[in-house]
Amino acid sequence: MLIPELSGAVITRSIQMMEELDIFAKKILKENGIEQFHEDKWYPREIHNKILEEVRKKLGDSALTAIGFSTSKIIDSLITSGLEEDMKELFVISENENIIENSVFVDQFVLKLSDLINFGSKTHARNHPSTTGFSIKKIHDNHFLGNYSTFPVIAHTKYCEGMIYGFFRRVFPSGWSIQVTHNKDMPTRESGSSTDYFNVYLSKSHESISRSELVLKETLQMKRNLLVSSVKSSLESEERSLFLLKTVMESVNYASRLQKGQLPRQERIEGRFSSFATIWEPRDTIGGDLYWLSSSQQSGPFVLCVADCTGHGVPGAMLSLLVSNSLARIYANDNSEDPATALMSLDYYVRTGLNQDKANSESDDGCDAAVLRIDRDNDTIEFAGAKLGLFQVNAQGVLTRHLGSRCSLGYQDAVVEADKPVVKKISYQSGDVFAVVTDGFTDQVGGSTGKTSFGYRRLEEVLKANFKSSAEEITAAMKSDFAAWQGTNTRRDDVTAVVFSL
Repeated sequence: MLIPELSGAVITRSIQMMEELDIFAKKILKENGIEQFHEDKWYPREIHNKILEEVRKKLGDSALTAIGFSTSKIIDSLITSGLEEDMKELFVISENENIIENSVFVDQFVLKLSDLINFGSKTHARNHPSTTGFSIKKIHDNHFLGNYSTFPVIAHTKYCEGMIYGFFRRVFPSGWSIQVTHNKDMPTRESGSSTDYFNVYLSKSHESISRSELVLKETLQMKRNLLVSSVKSSLESEERSLFLLKTVMESVNYASRLQKGQLPRQERIEGRFSSFATIWEPRDTIGGDLYWLSSSQQSGPFVLCVADCTGHGVPGAMLSLLVSNSLARIYANDNSEDPATALMSLDYYVRTGLNQDKANSESDDGCDAAVLRIDRDNDTIEFAGAKLGLFQVNAQGVLTRHLGSRCSLGYQDAVVEADKPVVKKISYQSGDVFAVVTDGFTDQVGGSTGKTSFGYRRLEEVLKANFKSSAEEITAAMKSDFAAWQGTNTRRDDVTAVVFSL
C-alpha cells in the first residue's frame, strides 16, 4: 500500500509562523531520520500530523489555528500557477467591493474558491484516495458548509479551521468578515479516512485597510498569540521543572547526608593513625567513591579500604552502599581475613547482590578497590588492590608505588586466575606517609591544553614535596594542585584520596 504523502511546501508553510514551530518540526523530522528538509520533495503525511500534535501538546489549539492560517499561504502560488483564467479574473474583480456585494457574484466566487482549495489539496498531496479534497455548498445567504476529506485521519480540526479561514481571508476583500467553525455534529470516520465539515459565515465589515494589509495584521496578531502561548508554556514548564528539580535535589541532599553517614566516624580513626585526612568529593553531590574502616571495638590489626564504584551520582551511590555493606559483612566478626581474600569475597558479594552471576542479568557493574590490613604492633601493612594502588613515602622522601592487580570486582565476567589480587606485605617506619587515590584524581583533564590528565607523576611530586607534613597539610596541597590543574574544565568523576601516617 502506498504511503500518503504531502509536499514539503505544505510543511514549510506550516512552520513559517514562528521559530519555535520550526524547532518542533525539526525534532519530528530528526526522529524520522530526515536531516535536511526540502520544499520540492515529498514526505509521509504522518510527519505533518506529528508536528501538529507536538505543537498542540506544547502550545494548545490556538497554535494549530495559526499553523493552518500559515499553511494557507500556498494559495498565493495557486492563483498565479496557470489555474483557470476566470478564477484569476474573479480574484482581481474582488478588489472592487461594490461588485462583490452582489450575492450572485459572492456565490460564484465562493464556489470557484472551493475549486481552488480542492485543487491545492490534491496538488500538494499524493497517494491519497480520489475522495480526498475540499468542496463547499451554500446553506443560505452568506452561509456555506465546506467539507474537508483526508486520508489518513487528521484529528486536528483547529488546524483545518485556520487553513480554511486563511484561504478565504487571503482572497476575500478586507471589507468582509469571515468566520469558520468546525461542525462537530457532522464529522465522519471510515476506513482510515475522515471528512470534517466547517461552517463558513461571510458578513460585511468596516475594515478600511487593503486585503494584503489585513492579512499582514492578522499574521502579526497570530504570531503575538503564539508567542504568548510559547512564553506561558515555557513558564509552566519551568515551574514544573523547578518543582521537580527542588524535589530531586531535596532527595539527593538527603541521600548525601546518608552517604556521608556511611563514611568512618571519628572514633574509628582516633588512636589508629599519627595523622589521617581525606579528600572525598563526589562529582554530583553523591557518588560511587568511598573509604571504609573496620570496627574500632576490635583489638589487633584493623582494616582500611578505598573503593571506586562504577559511575557516579545516584547509580554510583547505590553501588557504594552495596560495597560498604559487603565490607562490613566480610569483617563482621574479626579482621583476620587477608586483603586478597577480602577482595575476592567483595567480588562475589557485588556480583551476586546485583544478580550479575545470572545469564540474563540486565546490569554489568562493579568496582575497583584497595584493602589494607594494618598491624601497628608489628609495623606492617598487608596490601592488595584491584586496579587501585598504594603510595608510600618513607622518612627520607623515597616514594614507592605498590601496584594492585589488573582486575575489577563484581562484574559479570569472573576474575581470571592470573589477575586475581595478591597480598603484598609492606614494612613501615614511624613517619612514613601512605596515600590511596581513585582514578577521578589522576584522570582529571586540565593544564594549558585542557586535554591532558593530571596523572600519577604530578601526584607523586606533590607527595614527595610534602612528605614531612601532616596528612591534613598533604591533602590541602593535593587539593590546591588539583584545582589549579582542573581550572575551568568540567569535573569528570568522583574524587577520593586517603592520606595517613602511622
